[in-house]
Parts: sequence; C-alpha cells; structure tokens
Amino acid sequence: MSVTIIAHFPVADIEKAIAGLQANAALLEEITEDTKAGGLIHHTFVAGEGELVVIDEWETAEQFQSFFEGNAKVAKITELAGVTGPPAIGIYNEVEAAGQV
Repeated sequence: MSVTIIAHFPVADIEKAIAGLQANAALLEEITEDTKAGGLIHHTFVAGEGELVVIDEWETAEQFQSFFEGNAKVAKITELAGVTGPPAIGIYNEVEAAGQV
C-alpha cells in the first residue's frame, strides 16, 4: 500500500516562492522524471501562508526518503524558491474506511 508524504517548506514571501518555482519549470520537470523512476505515484504543490506544501504519494516511505535525502536537485529548487529552513515532513499510511472517494 502506498504512503502519502506532506512536506511543509517555510518561505518568507509566498508570491516570490511561486514565481521561483514557475521560473524553474525545466528543473522541476527533471526532478519529476527522476522521481517517477524512483516510486513516485502523485505529486502536487499547494501554497499556504508563509509556506509551500508538497503533497506526494509514493510506493513506499523508503523510496521517498532515498530520493529526498541529500538530493542536490531538491536542494537547488528549494534555494531558488526561497525556502528559509528545513521542511516539516509527515509520512502517512492510508486507512481503509467508509466514505473514501
């Protein structure tokens, strides 16, 4: 069963952070191609007050950790987006329950 990863990246200016992501689309696409081969199922960015949030679905938590830890491309895109500190990362297992869509 897959896992959901939610990573909160702090930023000083959310508009500049979004612009940084958009200006570096080629690097983001390159990272996405790397992750697909490594177990990524789904990936999206959302923005909150003072943070970019990444919501991913991976085949396993170990695949995510292997990709994320020490990845120079991830470090570069976070720098270009103006991330101001380390992300808060949560790893969640799916729960089977009525009402799922």
